[in-house]
Amino acid sequence: MTKALWTGMACLALTACGGKEAAAPEPAATEAAVAADATPADTGDAKVAGTKYNATTMLPCGFDNAAPTQTCDAGVVRDWGEKGSHLVEVKSPDGFTRAIFFNGTEPFGADSAEADGSAGWDFKTSRDGDMVTVTFGPETYVIADALITGG
Repeated sequence: MTKALWTGMACLALTACGGKEAAAPEPAATEAAVAADATPADTGDAKVAGTKYNATTMLPCGFDNAAPTQTCDAGVVRDWGEKGSHLVEVKSPDGFTRAIFFNGTEPFGADSAEADGSAGWDFKTSRDGDMVTVTFGPETYVIADALITGG
């Protein structure tokens, strides 16, 4: 099931619960269809079939200090750890996965390692309405609140 979400000039496709691709239905129809197709998780939030994620999407990303003009696959695990803490995993076009940690809709950190030098990288965020831009060292990710909240 695909739900198109328009935010300003950005359109993100949030995928939940697998199923066939369809034109963007009315919000009420989408919620009913998601509820009918969903497999409840331990937290009561549906999982995307065959994944550990509550929702998946493609989001703007950039690497090597470039603007976020590429597209990366991403998934969210809601209430990861404790209630209100969420994990977003973003897979870069070259297959590397970066974890970004959220408290509500506010990102507060990313996974890092001494081995690749990311342990010393700066973590910065900026917000424009319901979109947050995360800059972690030379990487940039633009994440819609709807991925986190399910809205």
